[in-house]
Amino acid sequence: MRRSVVTAVLAFVILAMLAPPVFAQAPGGPPAPKVTITGTFDQITAAGRNVYDGNFSRDNDREWYARTRFRPDLEFAVGRTKAVLAIELDLNYGQTGSNDGGFPGNNAGTACGFSGGCKGAGAAGGGLDINTDVAGLFEIKWIYTEFDLTGKDSLLPFIPILTVARAGGQPFGTIANYKVYYANGDFAGLDLYSTFTPDIKNHLAYVIVEDQLAGGNRTAAAQNRTNRGEDYAFIISPEFTPFKGLDLKPMFSWFHADGLTSGSSRRNAFNQRTSGGTMNGVAAYAGATPAGAAAAGGDATYHEERYTVGLDARWRVGPFGLDPTISYQWGAYDTQALSNTTGAAQKVRGDASAWLFDVIGSYQLGPLLLEMRGTYSTGNKARDNLSLSKRYYEPLDTDTGFWSGGWLGILGLGVDYFNGGGGANIGMDSQIGYDRYGRGSFGLRATYSLTPALSFYGVVSPNWTAEKVDTNTNCGTISVAGTNAGCTTRVALVGGTGRPSFAEGDSSYLGTEVNGGFTWRFAPNAAFDLAGYYLFAGSAMDQAEVLNGVIANRAAKDGYYAAARVRLSF
Repeated sequence: MRRSVVTAVLAFVILAMLAPPVFAQAPGGPPAPKVTITGTFDQITAAGRNVYDGNFSRDNDREWYARTRFRPDLEFAVGRTKAVLAIELDLNYGQTGSNDGGFPGNNAGTACGFSGGCKGAGAAGGGLDINTDVAGLFEIKWIYTEFDLTGKDSLLPFIPILTVARAGGQPFGTIANYKVYYANGDFAGLDLYSTFTPDIKNHLAYVIVEDQLAGGNRTAAAQNRTNRGEDYAFIISPEFTPFKGLDLKPMFSWFHADGLTSGSSRRNAFNQRTSGGTMNGVAAYAGATPAGAAAAGGDATYHEERYTVGLDARWRVGPFGLDPTISYQWGAYDTQALSNTTGAAQKVRGDASAWLFDVIGSYQLGPLLLEMRGTYSTGNKARDNLSLSKRYYEPLDTDTGFWSGGWLGILGLGVDYFNGGGGANIGMDSQIGYDRYGRGSFGLRATYSLTPALSFYGVVSPNWTAEKVDTNTNCGTISVAGTNAGCTTRVALVGGTGRPSFAEGDSSYLGTEVNGGFTWRFAPNAAFDLAGYYLFAGSAMDQAEVLNGVIANRAAKDGYYAAARVRLSF
């Protein structure tokens, strides 16, 4: 009898647990909670030479490796309100660092034993060593809640205009631009997306770059302070569709930074007249500290105010397409620089002024798609003092997306998005231009769809700088060639006889990249990509070094790699 009672109670409990979802789905009742998982699995292999460290004059950097990426997005929704958690894992095939493939076996405190030892975002990836036990490698990309702020059934229902609010770690998406040029990737903050009419909408976003917690700025000695100041940006970007086929997206952004800030938002260009030698180093924002000591985040009383306006557009007329972008940037910034007369360090106020132009034109001719792209961004001359003036364009964060997406694979990111771009070309996919010198790029792309599932493409793209590069410079000491290592900025030569560095420019021609490949969607939600990339290096990639007390010039050599990827989307 007792066993029968227990069985009946368990059956009742199970039914009670199942009942609420059933009741929630009854007609006229509240919406049922729903969980959706989407994302991708990538398996990638790539092999190449002389594209990894940014020093094209030395071609002994080569590799053939393989890796995997898992990128799931989990959406938890009840009606129109939802929360999203996006996770990213990057793992190399095999142990690629000096220590174990990951935590907890690796006790070096760095993934794969040292910075750059793994292929992964922020060197946070790991290595699948023997027995493949790898821990502590999860990256949280997005973690946000999206809800109706105004409109019917909202937090503020008395305001009739529909505004959807998104709070937390989230993607930029189209908040600032259609085509990547100012804000891309992810951020923490708040976005308000208002719909006035079906043809008039607006994004208003508050981007928190770096935050200051209570007490972080109280210590009298600046070197003991824990804060990096309050760094943030506001973005307002309306969207207009005056008629079918034409979308217009003007944008205004104000970026404020105290002391040091993220390297994604400020280029750490080398400058001989700046304390410490770089524009985003600790010494450049050290302030007046005892015995010349510097806070880890620099002095938060050194400010930067940067303003950016832009216009992005998309125009489609039958087979013809046009995507123009124009943007202007201005502002002022503080750094600690060396006096021209005394040589002593002092606080200096500089001004910024830069232009960016980018346009894509396309024409669809049956199965053949023809595209043309051009970019121009202003830059500084080799001898300019960057503490007094910056003429190169600085985006808030492009997340290595500029000229990526099938255009470039060495001077941008291609099928294997951990090769090319980043440090390998001094930030042309993340900081728009080449070093301080700006950019002028032209590209032709042809894509032929043999069937709906199989397409072939080819790209030819010559690239220049807006101002001549001083090739009497080099990349400094490079210990690791990887995604986040390599040649992040040209630096001055130390010692040696001959013309000093950053005195005059020598060449503007960076080189011509040629690439081609195909995409085969061989099964539902599955695709195979194969591509090859070759850079005919130009004379602006030449470098110099001191040998036996004499400055010697080294000519740039070509670089190349090929990549294959199997992607499953779900």
